[in-house]
Amino acid sequence: MNQPKIVVGINGSMASQAALHWAAAEGLLRGARVEAVYAWEWSGGLHAHYAPLSSRTSRDDERQVALEVAQRAVRELGGRHVSPTVVEGSPAQVLLRETADADLLVLGAREAESEPYPVINPVVSACLMRAHCPVVVVLPGMAHERPLGGVLAGSRA
Repeated sequence: MNQPKIVVGINGSMASQAALHWAAAEGLLRGARVEAVYAWEWSGGLHAHYAPLSSRTSRDDERQVALEVAQRAVRELGGRHVSPTVVEGSPAQVLLRETADADLLVLGAREAESEPYPVINPVVSACLMRAHCPVVVVLPGMAHERPLGGVLAGSRA
C-alpha cells in the first residue's frame, strides 16, 4: 500500500506558512508524507538593457535561493514527514502537476482587509478548479482541528 501524499504550496508568505503548518498536522493524522512545493520562475529576461550586470542573477543563483527558502520553511517546521521540493515553472502549473499522485493539496490565502472573504489569488483559483485531488485553503491563524464527527475542519485560533 502506498503512503498517502499531501502537497502544500509554499512561497515564504504568512499564508503559505499557515498552509504548511496545517498540512504537516494533517500529514501526522493521516500518516502521510508532506511535500512542500516551492515553484519559481527565472527572472533572467526581465531586466532592462541598461540595468547593471551586477544586479542580474543566473538561473542557478535563483534556483539556489528558492531551495534555501523551501529548506528553511521545512527546517523551521521540524517535521520529519515533510520534505521540500523546488520546481521551476509557473506556480499553478507546477502545483497542478504535483497533485497528479497526491491525496490532498493545501494552499494558503490571505484575508482581505475590507472584505469578509479571503483573497483568492490566480494560483489558488486555478488549483481549486483543476487540481487532481481535494484542495484545502488555509488562512493565517487557522488551527488544525478534527471535530467529534471526524470531519476535517479549520477554525480561527
